Amino acid sequence: MELKGKPLSLASKLIAMIIAIGGLILKAACMPDFDIDAALKTALFVAVVFSPVDASMVVSNLLGKRS
Repeated sequence: MELKGKPLSLASKLIAMIIAIGGLILKAACMPDFDIDAALKTALFVAVVFSPVDASMVVSNLLGKRS
């Protein structure tokens, strides 16, 4: 099984977005004491974990594809 960087990077960004929006909705709707800072930091961490994949794709596109 070969893992591709682009779908994994997209999935990590979607998960981060879900965590951030879910935390905001949770705080606004039913839990005013919810620590939104922790939710946003978690979402940021999920997105940053795959930043080397994004950087690699940018560099490979700038320099041209190499085998």
